[in-house]
Amino acid sequence: MNLKINDRIHVRDIKFFNNFSFELKFDSVASMFSFAFYFDENNPEQKELACVSHFHEAIVEHNGKKLLTGYILSEGFSRTSVKNLVQFAGYSKPGVLEDCEIPPSLYPLQSDNLCLREIAQKLLAPFKLQMVIDPSVSSKMEIKYATTTAKESQSIKSYLTELATQRDIVISHDESGRLLFTKAKANVKPIAHFESGLMGDKMSLSFGGQGLHSEITVIKQADSDGGNAGQYTVRNPYVPIVYRPKVIVQSSGDDNSTQEVAKNALAAELKNIVLKITTFKWEIEGEIIKPNNIISVLAPELYIYKKTNFFIESVSYSGDSEKMVAELTCVLPQVYNGETPKNIFVDVHKNSA
Repeated sequence: MNLKINDRIHVRDIKFFNNFSFELKFDSVASMFSFAFYFDENNPEQKELACVSHFHEAIVEHNGKKLLTGYILSEGFSRTSVKNLVQFAGYSKPGVLEDCEIPPSLYPLQSDNLCLREIAQKLLAPFKLQMVIDPSVSSKMEIKYATTTAKESQSIKSYLTELATQRDIVISHDESGRLLFTKAKANVKPIAHFESGLMGDKMSLSFGGQGLHSEITVIKQADSDGGNAGQYTVRNPYVPIVYRPKVIVQSSGDDNSTQEVAKNALAAELKNIVLKITTFKWEIEGEIIKPNNIISVLAPELYIYKKTNFFIESVSYSGDSEKMVAELTCVLPQVYNGETPKNIFVDVHKNSA
């Protein structure tokens, strides 16, 4: 693992650091990282490197490949009788969009007849952030919204995500610190298979029923500009017995996007079904395990009685001189692939007979 700190004058390779960890996340504007090293307060190089409040740029690499570009956000110093490590932490550059609202200099908050690309370019400009559009969603990025309005208290990330959801676009980030508009690779072949007693050192499955509803109805009210009203309901196969309805009022977009909003709301709820795998390796066949990939799993003790695909949503990496650990957080592919979900827990006794 290589770590570089850019103080805007020099790019320094950090030679001696410890307690390093980072997390790559797919459906997020930022990935987190943290590390520690022994700080010599009399060393001019280290004083500049650790300069509090400067938000230095950090670059994380593995085997010569860039994984993350972000800013150091926090430093933690302490003084005791024993020399302590200084703690540093930060996130990818687009993370600022989750922490900040639209500045008044960009008002009015209403946008008329603009596409997502144009709106994003406008909002990113003051932050000097770049964006990249995956070819798989380039045409959807050009579809114009008749009228859309952000809230004063709404973060930029929340507003852009609200608009992207209507177009079935995922907002993520890339290794160079650019905001990424893309589509998940949720229908590809698995990069690995995990099975009880084989590759995975530890596996767990959680089913969060409180966050699931039997049906989701999206309502779009007619607006003053002549936009049509709309309503669409989707049913959740993971709540087949108990009645648990949910109603969402669509605040932007047109009636044609109401169905898409409902389907994406259901997909978001499926994130309450989470598979976690801990393995003592960062790589599979020479490639680091990354989000936006598929794995297959067979684990009857987790109530997964037949071979089932899962989507890697995030990976947490940690390591020291003794071991390297990767924890995969996975969800059902239907969270991202737009397909109608089927309950993988139905008829498990029949399938295992």
